[in-house]
Amino acid sequence: MKLDELQGLIFNAGIVGAGGAGFPTHRKLSEKTEIIVVNAAECEPLMMVDHHIYQKHLHLIVETLNMLLDTLGAKQAIIGIKGKNMYLLDPKVVAAMEGTRISVKEIPDIYPAGDEVILTYETTGRIIPEGGIPLDVGVMVSNTETLFNIWKLFNEDTPVVEKYVTIGGDTDRDVTVKVPVGMKIKELLTACGYTDLKGKRLINGGPMMGKLVDIENDVVTKTTKGLLIFPEEHEVIMSRIRPMSVTLKRASAACCNCHMCSDICPRHLMGYDINVHKTLRAASHSEVTNADSFLQASLCCGCGVCSVIACQQMLDPQAISMSVKAELAKQGYRRTPKKIDAVRPERAGRLVPSKLLAQRLGLRRFMGKTVVRDMREFSPDKVYIPTRQHVGAPAVATVKVGDSVQRGDMIAKTPENLLGTTMHASISGKVTEVTPERIVIERI
Repeated sequence: MKLDELQGLIFNAGIVGAGGAGFPTHRKLSEKTEIIVVNAAECEPLMMVDHHIYQKHLHLIVETLNMLLDTLGAKQAIIGIKGKNMYLLDPKVVAAMEGTRISVKEIPDIYPAGDEVILTYETTGRIIPEGGIPLDVGVMVSNTETLFNIWKLFNEDTPVVEKYVTIGGDTDRDVTVKVPVGMKIKELLTACGYTDLKGKRLINGGPMMGKLVDIENDVVTKTTKGLLIFPEEHEVIMSRIRPMSVTLKRASAACCNCHMCSDICPRHLMGYDINVHKTLRAASHSEVTNADSFLQASLCCGCGVCSVIACQQMLDPQAISMSVKAELAKQGYRRTPKKIDAVRPERAGRLVPSKLLAQRLGLRRFMGKTVVRDMREFSPDKVYIPTRQHVGAPAVATVKVGDSVQRGDMIAKTPENLLGTTMHASISGKVTEVTPERIVIERI
């Protein structure tokens, strides 16, 4: 298969990164790729989607990697997985990889192991340039479920119309379920028996980098990987509802400029010129002439180590840095890539164990339970398909109110000259609403 043909098929199937920001996968594919790195880190606590994919479908991931290696002309593929999770992999499949282009690399149980900069270094020894992308060092990083979606495209002729989601946290029963894209989160929770949410809030994503859920309006998207339930007074929730004005005032009053937030920052330890304490000080003291202290925030990955592990004053450098980064992005600021020759020598002694992270976050009482794979079928009467479930420009509707659609039909498409992807009907029915933000389909 030719590369442009593969890119077209993946674009038309609406395949994006199945966790995080949802970068359109067809734009990652390049003949410059030397190594494909598979993110099997299951980076944040309480997330279990990849666990279930590897337990059931490792051989399908290997099959997909072989196809990608052939098409891209890449030399090898590396599945980066924490040593503690090696038991998930079928020994027969792993043994069959011996001497092939595909290998498994045990990575340390640290946070944030899933950050593409950290993962690339831990699996290949290569350092992505400051302000650069993995392809700058010949690497393509792919999410596990993204690869599984590619397999389904070629073997089941299925675009992205469903999503694996872990539901957990402050619950009696944690599950991983397969959900139609666009299903209301509230409806999903009710169907799974999570009806008593009084005094609780939800996070869409992991406890470190996830976002608060609007329980009445939010829906499952292509990037929804976890729905975590916490008491509303838990710090995971409180840190997200705290106004930025309060966060800045606290930093202005209490920061002692110890620069521990910089010393333990994973990107700083990789050799990046990011000094979180400078951004904190500049933002909280309105040092508007200190441009570099603001501009370096573009290197922040938002992992939150600075806030949860480093700061002894219980401040929130993560929130401040990400707020500054968002403003820089709005202004179109892009950092010029800068080659990094080596990680900082102190890095080895400052890695953050996942157990320590869970303890600091107050998650230990939510962990240790079995997360079951619940294969029930969901049949929502309506789905609400957002036109932006990815990095880039939103998709534009290709259907109108009153149209009948079948599950899997394309209903929206980003213009091909822009960064974006396509959207598909996750149920069969009639289109009842079309706006620039969403397309509603009602089952008939």
